[in-house]
Amino acid sequence: MRATYRNDEDVARLHIESLLARHRRQVDAIPEHLRRVYARRAARSLAGQVALGGAVLVAMAAAAPPLLGVLDDGAATITLLAAWATSALAYVVGRELADGRLRRALSREIQQSGDVHADRARLEAAAPEACVRGMIDAEERRSVALPLAGAVVLAPLTLHFAIYCCLGGWFSTWSELIEDFDGWVRLSLVLVGHVHAVVAYLAFRHAREIHAASTPDLAAGAPRGAVRALGYAALASLLPGGVLYLIPPLIVLATGAVILPVFALARRRALAERQLIEA
Repeated sequence: MRATYRNDEDVARLHIESLLARHRRQVDAIPEHLRRVYARRAARSLAGQVALGGAVLVAMAAAAPPLLGVLDDGAATITLLAAWATSALAYVVGRELADGRLRRALSREIQQSGDVHADRARLEAAAPEACVRGMIDAEERRSVALPLAGAVVLAPLTLHFAIYCCLGGWFSTWSELIEDFDGWVRLSLVLVGHVHAVVAYLAFRHAREIHAASTPDLAAGAPRGAVRALGYAALASLLPGGVLYLIPPLIVLATGAVILPVFALARRRALAERQLIEA
């Protein structure tokens, strides 16, 4: 009986060797475009997280002078610009990290536990390409929601700053420019800060709808989150000051008309990746 058991283990070990070789061939055969799609999605997710974190820091930097009694030194504006730079860096880093994450996920399929029969069963069931496709699908919603939310939160003030530089930059030094713009950042947070939160929520909702939609539905143009986001943003901007002056809603509508097409861009990007994956 003991000899038979040992023979069974020896056979299992030999089978494991052949299964490991098969797994390596399957990993090598994974289409390169699947790796690229996963890398892009993971990178966008990381960049979006950094952008949202930057938006929080902008709000904190804008609130610090009046709350703490410190000098207004343009910290909010600098933080706003730095958020874009760090998000771009995060995208580059995210692509590199994605490759390592894929390798670790695929290596877990062949990690041996010491139980040759369990290892053989796991290797027989291993499907490297299916594993990668599953990771790609799991990353889709985050890769739409996080960068979209980060963009719609940071972009309005960034657009305002660009306009401010064009209008007032000829007559001010850089330090004066960013210090003065901090006042606008602070006023925006008071009057329409809640609008940023509403639009960020709608970005997450739009991502959920994209993920739930079939590829033909995405190709047909659904969901249409930009119009909805612009409408809700305009309604939200009526409070607190818009009911009396209508200035915040007008600014929101003008800004949103320029920025909110990124909702459609997010849908088109998701569609292009879906079509590439399914080709």
